Amino acid sequence: MKFMKIRGIAAIFAFLFVLVSCAAAIAETALSVLPDARKAVSIGEAFIDEELTYQIGMLIFDNAAIGHLSLKKGGGEDYLATLTAETFGMIDRIYHRKDTYIARLNMTNDGKRFITKTFEKIVDVNGRIRRGITYMDFEKGVMTWKSWGGGKPDGNGIVTFAPGVYYDDPLGAFYNFRYGIFGTIGEGKVYRIPTFPKQGHVPAITMRINTKEEMEKRTGGKKPYADFLADVKVDKELFGSGTGELEVFFTDGLVPVEAVAKDIIFFGDIRGKLKTINMSMGLKKTSSAPRTSE
Repeated sequence: MKFMKIRGIAAIFAFLFVLVSCAAAIAETALSVLPDARKAVSIGEAFIDEELTYQIGMLIFDNAAIGHLSLKKGGGEDYLATLTAETFGMIDRIYHRKDTYIARLNMTNDGKRFITKTFEKIVDVNGRIRRGITYMDFEKGVMTWKSWGGGKPDGNGIVTFAPGVYYDDPLGAFYNFRYGIFGTIGEGKVYRIPTFPKQGHVPAITMRINTKEEMEKRTGGKKPYADFLADVKVDKELFGSGTGELEVFFTDGLVPVEAVAKDIIFFGDIRGKLKTINMSMGLKKTSSAPRTSE
């Protein structure tokens, strides 16, 4: 039961950033600053040094975990996107868990897109470490993965896919969609977002952008810090959920401010809320910070 609880906390935070794919220039009339910023700066310049901090709650615990996402310049042409989610307070005293996700990204030659080189996941449960890393070669159409547990290799594999086709890791997708490279998204439409391929198929996240009227009806106007609402469907096993359904709220600046994973087995809804943001200098030139939830 403890494992399922912490697994659910880590899962909603990790996928909070996959779900931002619905925030790609929500509509042509959206007040997003990114299309203007994109004309002047590359995707790396637009988001470099941006930092987001989220509070994650469940049941009676509003501060069950803390999550942090940042984009930094790495060595050479690399950018490093890092997401951590770690138990906090009473939950942490009972059962410590820290999940770390690191995406090593390069820009395309025109600077308009991030491409994933590697995606690494490290899970620390009460000092027991598991690690996995995925290597992407888009020119050859090959994905290679390896995993370790207790300091020993315990798995590996190779998956092939069509050369030249891009698949995004969750963190790379977060910045690519916010940058607007996939075009505009309309209210009421349904979208299918492909993730890393598996042998024989490509898993996907399905999402629907609600109209302003639908959002107002469902929230009763109680989300003044959010401008849009997306309903998202993911693999049920990711969250230990009976439905695999999530709600994601985000600003017109394409920043997710709140997410709710619905009906997690034993624990009901799990919530993630944006608490602080340090904006990239590339965006500060053309925008103001989003309103955080209270």
